[in-house]
Amino acid sequence: MTKGIKNIQISFTEKNITHFGGLFLIHKFCQKLKLKWLLQRYIKFHQRNQEYQTAEFILVLIYIMIAGIGRIENTKSLGYNGVIQKILGIKKFPHSTAIRRFLYRLTPDGIRQIVKVHNIIQGKIFCISHPKTSITLDIDGTVLTVFGKQQRTKVGFNPKRRGARSYMAMLCFESDREFWYGSLKSGNVSQVTVAPYIIKECLEKLPYPIYRIRIRGDKIFYSHKFIEDYLEQENICYTIEADTEGAGIRSEMEQAKYCHYKGDWEVAEFRFQPTNWEKSHRFVVQRRPIPEDPDERSQLKLFEMSNYGYRVVVTNLRIKSRYIWNFHSMRAQGAEQNIKELKLNYPLAKIPTHEYTANIAYFQILLLAFNIVNWFKWLCLPDDYRYKTLQTIREQLLCVQARLTKTGHKNKLGFPASYFYKDLYNQAMKNINKMKQI
Repeated sequence: MTKGIKNIQISFTEKNITHFGGLFLIHKFCQKLKLKWLLQRYIKFHQRNQEYQTAEFILVLIYIMIAGIGRIENTKSLGYNGVIQKILGIKKFPHSTAIRRFLYRLTPDGIRQIVKVHNIIQGKIFCISHPKTSITLDIDGTVLTVFGKQQRTKVGFNPKRRGARSYMAMLCFESDREFWYGSLKSGNVSQVTVAPYIIKECLEKLPYPIYRIRIRGDKIFYSHKFIEDYLEQENICYTIEADTEGAGIRSEMEQAKYCHYKGDWEVAEFRFQPTNWEKSHRFVVQRRPIPEDPDERSQLKLFEMSNYGYRVVVTNLRIKSRYIWNFHSMRAQGAEQNIKELKLNYPLAKIPTHEYTANIAYFQILLLAFNIVNWFKWLCLPDDYRYKTLQTIREQLLCVQARLTKTGHKNKLGFPASYFYKDLYNQAMKNINKMKQI
């Protein structure tokens, strides 16, 4: 039996070794997006720190978010080697204090300029990857609980931590693809009140006219002011989950004529005019027997009545009932899945400062990082990677040990000989090199 190493000499003299060798893929992709050039062109922000450009600070923040460093104070791990600095073209990696100070000094105009750069890139990619004439937008909000005294935080609807102060992140996604618009509000904001403004902002970003616009939303957006006074006035199609409170709608749900949908599910529809609404609307309901398994029962989150669990949507789509639910159920892969991804694999839930404007800046840079990863997956990776989480992308492509060397005038990034995903890495690099600059 072979023996393990007994004695080993330790040294701290190695240079240009990194645990994030795969970030070079993201860097090359950002070059194709002309991200740094666009940031330099459109962001007119004078700062005291002359050692770094504004564009470099933003790129540093994007890269640390994608690398999985959740808090700014933990960024020193990227400064242990010279690889990231050389990739970015900076002399040394900025200290966490300098990064945080940059966020504090960003003005509202500077933030709007960052959003403008994001919109420019998104519009060009939309034209490349969306040869279609319709768009589906999933709108949702999520509570971001804070544990300090951050500006503009309020006590609002917070089912997990009742009475805690929070922000409300209002987000809109294009179906199961990319983020489309986001806004950071106080925790007590009414989601349904700000929803028309968010949708309007989304539609103004479209680079060319879209003949069919469809909106999906959960129960929080079930309001006659939103549905009748805005969506229908703007000729926008919708499926919104309905509130099942009230004897009138429950009676309609019980008396509806159901037909088989799939599995244990049945589907039906009825016309109903809720209280204070101007007219009757089409409601599509699905139901199934209440599961005996308590875990399955709690996960479904259905309204229970007469041994059945129900879900109801109000809609103006002119398609069969079963197709209504096929369409609306895809929302779980859109806004809900994306928000889960932003909280688990991006630092959405980690509020970095006590100042509201600085937190908005961080929020908008985070959303840009989220879209960069999504564009990278859709444009550079195989089809089966389009819905992979960022954690999977990190494990297989980004968080890879590598050494940067230079022979003559040639730089070389060397990876382990046994790197399992080298074919995937090479394919991604090949696809990036084939891309035209936007």
